[in-house]
Amino acid sequence: MKRNWFLIFFILASLQLLAQQPPFSLNQLLDSAVQNNYLIKSNEKNRLIKQSEIEILRNEYLPVVGASASFSVWKFLLPNKQKLLGNTLTDMYTDITVSKTIYDWGENKMRRAVVEEEIKLNDELLRQIKNTIVLGVADTYFEALKSASEIETHRNSLKQLNEQLKYAENLYSIGKVSAVDVLKINVQISQEEKNLAKSESALMAQQIKLKRQSFISDETNIQIESVGKQLFEDWKVQIVNIPALYDSTLTNHPTLLYSEGEAIIESTQKEVYRLQNRPYLYSYGIASWEHGYIPYYKNFNYNIGAGIRYTLPYWGGSSFKSKMLQSDYRIEQISDRKNQAFIDIKKEIDITYNTLDDLKTEVTNQEKIIRLARETLRNAEIKYQSGQGAIIDVLDAQSVLTESEIALSKSELGFLQAVARLHYLTGNDNYPFSN
Repeated sequence: MKRNWFLIFFILASLQLLAQQPPFSLNQLLDSAVQNNYLIKSNEKNRLIKQSEIEILRNEYLPVVGASASFSVWKFLLPNKQKLLGNTLTDMYTDITVSKTIYDWGENKMRRAVVEEEIKLNDELLRQIKNTIVLGVADTYFEALKSASEIETHRNSLKQLNEQLKYAENLYSIGKVSAVDVLKINVQISQEEKNLAKSESALMAQQIKLKRQSFISDETNIQIESVGKQLFEDWKVQIVNIPALYDSTLTNHPTLLYSEGEAIIESTQKEVYRLQNRPYLYSYGIASWEHGYIPYYKNFNYNIGAGIRYTLPYWGGSSFKSKMLQSDYRIEQISDRKNQAFIDIKKEIDITYNTLDDLKTEVTNQEKIIRLARETLRNAEIKYQSGQGAIIDVLDAQSVLTESEIALSKSELGFLQAVARLHYLTGNDNYPFSN
């Protein structure tokens, strides 16, 4: 029996531990989102496709071998055919051909360079996708923390209101206050309960969003680490160097690097167009057998040689000039697009930096209001409990304290959201708050 009770206790304890899912950290959610996102997986396969194009281009210098066979019947034979086929009217013809590029003035090399740059371009696109996913998950994470903080604040407020209700009921029972005071506190409690339910619903919505973004199963009861206060204390003292941020953006942001890659590709493609007007040198070989019946062994012939092909740069052969001109326009277009993108990103950096300053100031103001609201609430409670104050003063002070605590938490978490956005705008590949 002792063994059985011990076994039952062990099983129940194990089930309880399994049921208690530890809270997810921001980095855990980001890892899950990046590793399981199908758009990232699709983009990674695009790299394999581009690499196969390089293999195709490498094979262009290898000999190309072809073979053909035909059977035909003649009504009558011309003299030259009669010498080959004799008196039969049937004709069996088989040949094997081999051709090989000798020299193409580096066109194949240029084409491979284009594909290699396209692979680099794909890598920058992949970085942009990852950074966007990271920003989205981080933003949802802090929105969830905002809702969780509101829930905690409303619960604390309800706890204080219920204590105030007990005092009011005691005072009412001895005739020191009217029933209106009790009614006012109950109304305030009802309002807080409504706000609490609203915050719980908002938290559930953010948790659902986090599950979808991070590819967490619906059965998992997702909880997140409440690290907003500590992160804010760590990051509020960070000194932001705006010129350094601009430099980091110019050298790291995937959107700008993508434009640079596009310009390189277009410049290389322009050289490919130029080389298309150069002579094309090739070699060839043909071996053939022709006879009137199977099997055959006579009339074996072969032809080997080298050739040159050149397209005159006139009329239809002059189209490469228009293509080169188009490349010049595209390069200018890419440069304009990159410059505008950099200006837009700089604007977003300036706005985000200004938001950081505003939120730090707002946090300081809210902390001051909270200190005053707590002092006011203590004084109002003392006066009311002594029969010298009104319940409306207590409720007003409690309401101001609750609203200020919620505003403080939102400002701190909004500050962290702005830091994550600044991290995104500067093109950093590591996770925000990881350094």
